Amino acid sequence: MRALKPKSEELVVGATLSSLLYSYYTGYPLVYIEPNVPFRFDYFEPYFDLDKIIEQPEPREFVTLDLKKKVGLPKRDMWERLYFILSLSGKIPYADKAKSIRIEEDISIITRKRNIFDCERVRIFDDKQVQGLSQKISGEDKTFNVYDWISVYSGTTHGLDFITDISGSVIEEIIFYPSDRIDGNHNKKDVVCVSSMTEEQLNDYRFSDTYVRFKVESLMKEAGIRGARNGRDQLNPERYKYYALKLESVEREVESTGLSSESDNDRVIFDSRTPEEIIKKYRGTKPEGYLGKITKCLQTIST
Repeated sequence: MRALKPKSEELVVGATLSSLLYSYYTGYPLVYIEPNVPFRFDYFEPYFDLDKIIEQPEPREFVTLDLKKKVGLPKRDMWERLYFILSLSGKIPYADKAKSIRIEEDISIITRKRNIFDCERVRIFDDKQVQGLSQKISGEDKTFNVYDWISVYSGTTHGLDFITDISGSVIEEIIFYPSDRIDGNHNKKDVVCVSSMTEEQLNDYRFSDTYVRFKVESLMKEAGIRGARNGRDQLNPERYKYYALKLESVEREVESTGLSSESDNDRVIFDSRTPEEIIKKYRGTKPEGYLGKITKCLQTIST
């Protein structure tokens, strides 16, 4: 067994955006089993102060049914930036090689062998696949973010970017984005539908990807989106005819939300703060040591 003597008192567990921010500000080392990259269309609020971690972009404007929606930096961009900085500065000592983490009297990190990590505290941002903890939330009470990716073959061209405020449904928003299936610069849009479901709903056919696809098609029709043109109306040549909408379910991604474990170990801290809360807490704090030098160098290059 190999003992690792970290320079800090604390070990950060999880590769969420919040955990990367915490490690960045505090300098504590970080370990994870699977990276938890933010959803592709998850954004900071426009004009939210990013504390010079990454270049502050101008807000982007999207079209919804009722009004235009402004968004800030995609959270995935900040995640990638922080992961790069922390990796380069040696703050992710096991990189993607950790297979499991066990918290007992010792903190064991399994790669190709068992490693003992010597620290006073363990701060957990992501408890998935962390052993030695007890279950706090039962499966029935747990909620999941569900992302249904849908290809559109008729009805790809329109001016909408979002459909929000969907009542009476598990669907929270529908996002239209330039299709990845088509190369080059184009205006053809596919769909990702964002829902929130319980485990019971996930296992219920009434909330399947097929149900979601039918619901998305219905909401698109209500929004005035039509299929591809099908020539002119013979009785009224000034009017066009249109094919029906054609959608195809491609993939469903399911992501558990929040922390579902607890521990009576005094060394274990569960941290459920959002990225925004972490930034507000530590805003203005400059990373120290080699991490600080790398951060300063990258900030100089980008300006």
